[in-house]
Amino acid sequence: MKDNYEGKNKHSLFNGQTTFSLSRRTFLTGAGSAVVLSACEDSSSTLNNNNDAGVDIDGDLDVVNDIEDVQDVTDITDGDLDADADADGGEEIPRPPTTVSEMVVGVLEEVEQLEDLRHQYGKTQKVAGEPYLERDDINASAKSDGSVYNLNSLAYFAQLTDVHIVDEESPARAIHSPFSAASAWRPQEPYSPHLLDAAMKTINSFIPARAHDFVAFTGDITDNHLFTELNTFLNVVEGNLVDPDSGLDDDPLPPGEPDPHDPFQAQGLDSQIDWYSCLGNHDYWALGSVSDSMIANPTSDSATIYLSDYVIPTCFEEPPCIDTWCYSDLPDRCNMPVNDDFYTESYTPPDPNREYVSLNDWMGYFVDSDVQMPAGHGYEQENIDSSFSYWYKENVVPNYPVSLVSLDTTTNNSGVNKADGSIDSAQLSWLDERLTYLEGNNQIIIIMSHHPSDEAGSNSEQLQAVLNSHPNVVLHIVGHGHKNKVYPRPAPEGEDISCGYWELQSPSLLDWPQQMRFLEIVDLGDGTGAVYTTMVDLDIQPGELAEAGRFYGLLYVQEGASYPNGRGAEMDRNTALRFAWPDSLLSVLGNLPQRDVESLHFLP
Repeated sequence: MKDNYEGKNKHSLFNGQTTFSLSRRTFLTGAGSAVVLSACEDSSSTLNNNNDAGVDIDGDLDVVNDIEDVQDVTDITDGDLDADADADGGEEIPRPPTTVSEMVVGVLEEVEQLEDLRHQYGKTQKVAGEPYLERDDINASAKSDGSVYNLNSLAYFAQLTDVHIVDEESPARAIHSPFSAASAWRPQEPYSPHLLDAAMKTINSFIPARAHDFVAFTGDITDNHLFTELNTFLNVVEGNLVDPDSGLDDDPLPPGEPDPHDPFQAQGLDSQIDWYSCLGNHDYWALGSVSDSMIANPTSDSATIYLSDYVIPTCFEEPPCIDTWCYSDLPDRCNMPVNDDFYTESYTPPDPNREYVSLNDWMGYFVDSDVQMPAGHGYEQENIDSSFSYWYKENVVPNYPVSLVSLDTTTNNSGVNKADGSIDSAQLSWLDERLTYLEGNNQIIIIMSHHPSDEAGSNSEQLQAVLNSHPNVVLHIVGHGHKNKVYPRPAPEGEDISCGYWELQSPSLLDWPQQMRFLEIVDLGDGTGAVYTTMVDLDIQPGELAEAGRFYGLLYVQEGASYPNGRGAEMDRNTALRFAWPDSLLSVLGNLPQRDVESLHFLP
């Protein structure tokens, strides 16, 4: 890996019982209104009394049985409600596709397949997209004042998670591990930088119509918290020259052939888009699950004994066959081994840049990253000085009172399995204090962490309780599970409905379906809001190296070796999630500048 830096201190709406489809000309609303005069602690306010039986905390809609059916149909796409004055102020600018209009899916079903179909493994096709499904699991419609909708976009951003930039050649791996077969080794690993760059290109392609307010990376941006991996991540995002090789300068294919190991110029994220990051277990622990001392020294020349071997960059002349059943020769690609049995050599060409990155050094590299803003991407010198990685930022959207709070659910883990989440009491106290402060400044609050709140260790319930106690919290975005999942977090029984919020988990960029999620927080103008969530496939053109990364990602699922059902259920993908505003924010919302709802432009 070539180091581009000077030394190592700088790198260059919504019924819960039934789901409905949104089209550009139809918007379904929930009936009912209530007068709510107080915040979460006021027993005289409109309360949530559905927690005993009505709300299924895992997000299943069919058990939400205490919410009235949707009654009113309101057109929100005519005139000012779906303002079509795009960036040019005139005709509508065509948007790139999202999965609302079309989806990339397997030619074969995305499950383990029979071996005689191996010639179809990894092949994809485009099919019709999925509409938004409206959800009101937390009964927010009960707080509507009945006003005609006046939609206003308050925040529009992208979430990428579990990018897993992999230094495949590192000796500090466990590619033969019987305990984590789905993630110990993957054939698409050499393409991790190319898939990330395809994501950056995809986000940039939406700029002519409207640039995202920011991008949030919710952890596991690296696979083994190595400097080579972090360096590659930063170089891709910043649009630098990227050399994916470490150790020897491997060149298994001649120049001009589709070799993922060759240096390439990254497109990077457009410099006008801010980005933020939080820490994942793979960004702090060896293999994301054990202490560093349990695995081979990553700068050494010998792979982890018994558990690993040297992953030699290899490209066969022809697609491999297993028991006479061969893979397709399309797309044109590096024909790689398709299981870890191929690798049997322990000796690894050493590379000093493969060193583990400590927490303080990790945050330091982000503080030094200044191609896009903000400097530090959430981290500040205070984090380094005090060795803690949680942070908050006010006003992350210009002209709108939106704050981002990032949690550390990783470094406090004292258990055996370091992949598990954990959050300590000190951080919970810090969180409670910061949320109180932000509410005093009338901020709309987004929480980000790597682990879902259910997986935050012994303090999981306390974390949810803190978030429920602050009605300005509307959204918590997470990763870790490599899947799509929507978790309603309704207000505790007896508390104001505005104390409910939504938690969203998104899939890995490396593992199938290799998607990211666009999110938009919208004020509906009736005392409630909605979070539009839109799944987005990577814009990968024929012949691009990322095309092979997509092929291998799906192939590995169809071989029965990778994470199943990363897409999740349909109700976890393209959604419109209704929530209630606290009364303290209503006057603030009424005085904000008006912005078109970008998500509605994705509708066919």
